[in-house]
Amino acid sequence: MRESMEGDISRNFIYGISIEDDRVSLWYSTRNTTVKATSFSYVKRPDLLIRVFVSLFSADRDALGYESHITRLADGSYLYELDRIAAKASNLKSSQRLRKSPRFFFKTTNLVSAGNSRIWKAVEVMSKSNLKPKPKAREIILKDTWVDTDSATEFDLQYRLFQDIDNLKQSDWESLPILKNIPGDREEFDRLRGYLKDDSYKSLFLRYDERMYYAGQSTKSLSPEQVWNPANTPGVAHTLAGNLQQHCRTTTRPHPLTDGSVPNFSLTSRRRCFFVFPDTCKRVSDLPTLGDAMDVLNQAYYALLLMFCAGWVHRDISDGNVLATEVDGKWIAKLSDLEYAKKVPSNVQRSPEPKTGTPYFMAYEIQSSKFICPPAPLPPTLTFVVWGEVEYEERKEPPACVVHTFFHDIESLYWLILWIITSRVGCDASEAAAQIVFTSRPTPARYNVLRGGIPASVASRLHDSVKPIASALEKLQFRLFQDYFRNTPDMRLDPLNYSPICAVPLIFFHTIKAFRESWASLHLQRPAPPIEAPHILSQSSTTRGPPSVRVLTGSGPRLSKRKSLHEVADTSMARLPLEGSDEGQAGPSKRLKVRVPTGA
Repeated sequence: MRESMEGDISRNFIYGISIEDDRVSLWYSTRNTTVKATSFSYVKRPDLLIRVFVSLFSADRDALGYESHITRLADGSYLYELDRIAAKASNLKSSQRLRKSPRFFFKTTNLVSAGNSRIWKAVEVMSKSNLKPKPKAREIILKDTWVDTDSATEFDLQYRLFQDIDNLKQSDWESLPILKNIPGDREEFDRLRGYLKDDSYKSLFLRYDERMYYAGQSTKSLSPEQVWNPANTPGVAHTLAGNLQQHCRTTTRPHPLTDGSVPNFSLTSRRRCFFVFPDTCKRVSDLPTLGDAMDVLNQAYYALLLMFCAGWVHRDISDGNVLATEVDGKWIAKLSDLEYAKKVPSNVQRSPEPKTGTPYFMAYEIQSSKFICPPAPLPPTLTFVVWGEVEYEERKEPPACVVHTFFHDIESLYWLILWIITSRVGCDASEAAAQIVFTSRPTPARYNVLRGGIPASVASRLHDSVKPIASALEKLQFRLFQDYFRNTPDMRLDPLNYSPICAVPLIFFHTIKAFRESWASLHLQRPAPPIEAPHILSQSSTTRGPPSVRVLTGSGPRLSKRKSLHEVADTSMARLPLEGSDEGQAGPSKRLKVRVPTGA
């Protein structure tokens, strides 16, 4: 079943039948989940078998799992159909703005990235029956992805973010508390004013083509009660879900489960969405020189700062999401992938949210799900030593949980800069030394860097040209850790407490300009693929392990975003438009999304 799914991306799901002795089992498989229904005996219930065959033989293509907006062509490519969005309907949701005609048609030319999300290069053609490219058509990027039915799509998130920034422009935004530490007479503040004078700020983001969009029908969903129903009597099989292992014969005979032995999972309804990007970009680490990369990162921070002012966080600042396109010989930043962007909550959260981000660049608090700060402000006078009877105080509410804030996006920017100056400048010594820092887990080494700065084992091996950058970067790290430590969960609700750290990246980029001649011309280089065997994430973070209904994909710490597209068919590779082939390159591991169970 999985081979059939991977061999034809026009399939949304597939049904299967397995028979062992007199037991018949029905299977339902999507691109990330396989569910086995309760088996039955065709000897005792031949009517059920007949009903199954009649249902399958009489079903149309949509009911059999084929996507109506994708056509597989004879040459192995695919034709995608996207709906045109009605004009002058900005007050409606994207799903409400779709018209049935006309449509846009795109023929794929090259697969850029595979996995749960597929990124294609494609060219617009005349129609479904006429595959001739349109006049003056050029290659674009088409993203084919899956989202939870009850979640906003990237298209909707982009619209909401831009709407909030437009509202910001009409307000007295210059007096926002979060901007208090950026003097209004500085060049940096003038630059911010320039972006908010008109729609110039939109140039900082990788924008979808707002004329077209597609959202498919929702897949099946099952509640925990439907998914897990442990059998207590022989002859009734329990429900299974997860990845089927090839060439492995297993019995479908019933194995009663003890109560509470199976986790309480559910099968979430999802829908398939297509987006088009007119721009083709490069990753920031693939730009020609370090000067180009720092210029783009500086521009990208203005995009982040605008998001902060509007009350949003990105939640996945990484090498694959800070992109650039060349315009008249100058590199223009494009902050991409708003899939996990969201507004910052206005109250302390008591339940955990999914960890989201690319492990190399993920903030330490997000990785570890633990606060760096004390749970509450320390009193001026400590009275820990108390003689006599101590009154017991029962906790009235659960402790606060780590949620993504402005601190965490800035920390991701810090890790990205550190990764570039250690691992992309052609210095083998610094790249090897920095491997203890860039891992998929919240290691002590990573915490020590955040707490105490770049370790001597790495600093001593840095390329001489980047040492001024490293020195300025440590000032950013020092302030970031101090703000982490002094701001409790309650204090993090006040935008004023983010004012100092929001100014520090601008100070960093201003500081390194003084030494630009020493580092700007340094060529960025792609490191060689690692020789060591890949590390494996814990089973709770990967698709391997005990069967489960919902499998969220992740990857090992050395699994590159640029490995062969056919090596990791089951791994989430939701990357956005990149130029050229990136196969066989080493780099940061894939974005990892892990559900954190309550109380973990």
